[in-house]
Amino acid sequence: MKILTDFKKIFDKEINLYLSRKIFLFEKIDNKAVDLVKIIQEFINNGGKRLRPAIFYHAFLSYTSQNSAKALKLSFIFELFHSFALIHDDIIDVSDLRRRKPTVHKRYNLSTAILAGDLSLMLADEIFNQEINDLNIINLYNEFKQELLVGEYLDTVKIDDVDKIMELKTARYTFVKPAIIALSLAKVEKSEIKKWEEILRKTGILFQIKDDYDGTFADEKSLGKPTDSDIREGKNTLIIQIFLEKANNIEKERFCSFFGKSTLKEGDLVWFKQTLINYKIDKEIKDKILSESKELEKKLFQDIIDSDLTKLIREILVYFQSTT
Repeated sequence: MKILTDFKKIFDKEINLYLSRKIFLFEKIDNKAVDLVKIIQEFINNGGKRLRPAIFYHAFLSYTSQNSAKALKLSFIFELFHSFALIHDDIIDVSDLRRRKPTVHKRYNLSTAILAGDLSLMLADEIFNQEINDLNIINLYNEFKQELLVGEYLDTVKIDDVDKIMELKTARYTFVKPAIIALSLAKVEKSEIKKWEEILRKTGILFQIKDDYDGTFADEKSLGKPTDSDIREGKNTLIIQIFLEKANNIEKERFCSFFGKSTLKEGDLVWFKQTLINYKIDKEIKDKILSESKELEKKLFQDIIDSDLTKLIREILVYFQSTT
């Protein structure tokens, strides 16, 4: 994805300069204090698409050519907050790997991971407070953070509403809110923002469905994490929902015997994936991703002005089609 890749190069250079300046300031407190900043820097440099900051950046610059440097600095907020969320999420899920590398709590320890995550959140808030004093934007930013927290909690307590979790944890968090904050900063008309909100919400839901599909059927090496992690964690996904609708009582009983349990055996995972294939659930999900991404791509150019954000979202939708 060229637009995303090009942005990532610029973004990575600048956020590393920002974090290097933070390391210099933390050295004045104590030589050991820099460890937390270095952990955040290491975590960010371990990978990631930079999707949230890219959406914010391109949404802002699609409607104004001013303050590109400010837009880039503000985009750091979304990666720093995301780092906080992932570091803590790995603790909650007791995950050993993130982006093919040991998670922060696995590599260091639980206390360090909690504090590094906290600091990443503090840095995001610091940048926001330095640059923004508009009450509407402040409210949108608070919603952005709180909606993710609620989504994480609802996922943790295993509510049955898969659509709500996908909307809060992915659609609104990754696509809608970064763009809406940027468009509001750029003083875009509400009618235009409304069009974007609907397309981005649907794209975000599709993004999560694609992620869950890959998390079940992709190769572990290319995925960068075990393909049994969603099952071990008891993650409620659209794939699970469809399976439970189609499975017979014996299949449901076997599934419930290992779903959400760390004692999951390789044989159970093989059986589950084969059962999904037998019911053609893999094909059903794949067809849904392909058809809905094409429909959204068409709608994008019918309803929205041509811009860098339009091109970025189209690039993502085409990626769905080419890799499913």
